[in-house]
Amino acid sequence: MKQCIKDGIAVQGYDAVEFFNGKAVEGSKDYSVEYNGGKYLFSSEENKNKFIENPEAFSPQYGGFCAMAMTKGQELRPNPRCFSVENGKLYFFTRIFFGLLDAKKQWIKDPEEKRSSADKAWKKVNS
Repeated sequence: MKQCIKDGIAVQGYDAVEFFNGKAVEGSKDYSVEYNGGKYLFSSEENKNKFIENPEAFSPQYGGFCAMAMTKGQELRPNPRCFSVENGKLYFFTRIFFGLLDAKKQWIKDPEEKRSSADKAWKKVNS
């Protein structure tokens, strides 16, 4: 599966577990795990172990690409501080999308329809 990876690092170096606590926290190379072709960094041994126990539960949707951009089939690097956890799933967004400020605001106008479009596009991107 494709992933938004830069220099081998997933989630732009942020701790994937902390997003589920409502925080964007940078991880440390001291607590890292290789998963799905990228290195995930964590802020603590505890978060690293939580991820190891169930990486799918903490992995971002659409490989960590901007969820709103994925509605158009585009793999756009998001701003990791612009995120949402919905129904136990992590979504990232970019601040600007097709000239519109804050893709997250566009997403929340109709998340069910946007998620459906992004899911379909993600299947094509990964085929």
